[in-house]
Amino acid sequence: MNSRYWLLALCLFSPLKAYAEHLELTNLRGTQESTETSEMVVRYCVDPDWLPYEAIRDGKHVGISSDYIQYIQSHSPLTFRLVITHSWSETLSFLKDGRCDLTPLLNKTASREQYLYFSQVYFRSPNVLVSLKEQPFLQGFDNIGGRTLAVPKGYRLAEYIHQYYPQVRTITVDSEPEGLEAVLAKRADLFVGSMYSVNAYIQQTGFNGLKIAGWGGPEDELRIGVSLGNEALLPIINRALEAVDELERIGIYRKWNNVTIIDETNYLLIYQIIAATLLIIFILGSRTYLMGRYNHRLTDKNQQLERLHQQLELKNTELEFLSTHDPLTKLYNRHYFNRYFMDDHRVSEQVDPAMCLVMVDIDYFKEINDTNGHTIGDKILIELSVLLQRCVRDSDVVARWGGEEFVILCHQSSIPLVESLCQRIAGTIREHEFSDGVRLTCSFGIAKLMENEPMQSCFERADRALYQAKLQGRDRVCVDEVL
Repeated sequence: MNSRYWLLALCLFSPLKAYAEHLELTNLRGTQESTETSEMVVRYCVDPDWLPYEAIRDGKHVGISSDYIQYIQSHSPLTFRLVITHSWSETLSFLKDGRCDLTPLLNKTASREQYLYFSQVYFRSPNVLVSLKEQPFLQGFDNIGGRTLAVPKGYRLAEYIHQYYPQVRTITVDSEPEGLEAVLAKRADLFVGSMYSVNAYIQQTGFNGLKIAGWGGPEDELRIGVSLGNEALLPIINRALEAVDELERIGIYRKWNNVTIIDETNYLLIYQIIAATLLIIFILGSRTYLMGRYNHRLTDKNQQLERLHQQLELKNTELEFLSTHDPLTKLYNRHYFNRYFMDDHRVSEQVDPAMCLVMVDIDYFKEINDTNGHTIGDKILIELSVLLQRCVRDSDVVARWGGEEFVILCHQSSIPLVESLCQRIAGTIREHEFSDGVRLTCSFGIAKLMENEPMQSCFERADRALYQAKLQGRDRVCVDEVL
């Protein structure tokens, strides 16, 4: 029986499946060594300037992906060898023409599937819009208008914006640091990139004139990409990634996300002081005086580090709040709702079986903005948010969906109860006098989450009911009657 049939027979038995996959990988590379003693050398490329995720510093691979590469190497027969590139575009070019076998951290896209196979997702990260501090909050791509957006060349976000927001004016930059510097130099109004790398770069460079101006599209779902002809690596890589426990993941994240870099000249100053102190001790013999002076300087440095640590914690807290809340109304935002409810594709035993979804839209809000101005419009949105939170129960979730639209998620409720709630909210809104003496009404669309129904489907039914309320003259409460 030839070796091919032996391989098929081995794959039928789960205890020997890992052996068979490793044997297939060994045959793919043309080696004849024993699978118990051989190691497979895998050439890999990275983004050379994308900290804290990955980078090349002094010819070495550093960042989050470097720790995962080391983990996979220690838990598999694979040995990794770095192939140095000078830009992300060059890395993608090396993968296409076979000069690299894999890259450890990138998103899966339709164009990349033409020359790469992908592992399971093992790291997630949100994307944000960055602007100068004096610029307004934009919330997302829909509000960019005529502003110019800097996008890193070869990033998945460039494809996403071209496909879904072709009207946005963009310029291409070679890396995320170059994009942030373009905003500071006013060559671009905005930059879109990963929240963690933006945060790290601002800390390292002291570019305090920048701020997070809004949410930057879908979050990154980062995987390992393997070039064509090397797909046999994927089962080995996926098994190693599945073995990484949560404590190890948290340790890797904290190691690279909480690093604050101090100017190297400070370290040089410390060495000079130590050398001068030792020399003075040797010459003058005044140990007590010099040690006191040295301790005083160390105390100053510790205080400086403590201040930097406090600033970092404050910025991380602000970024976490921005990622889940609307900056104007302070309600939960669309990203929070999508992440915790819409991404839960099917109802499970852990999801509330008596859940209702309400879509709320302010009637003729554009006319209010045109007549009273956007400043009054913003005040009205804030006041309406307060009214909605007062009317619902503590267990209900209120989120701003975008513009003048809001979403209310009612737990442990029924259509009659939610319909009564909406009528009560509508009455409260009619009786309330908003800023600048404005009176307004709202339209409501209600849908009940059915058994085993995806949340996305329930949302579409609620939106359909809201549309019916508008067709019937607005200031209405309509219910989707699908059983």
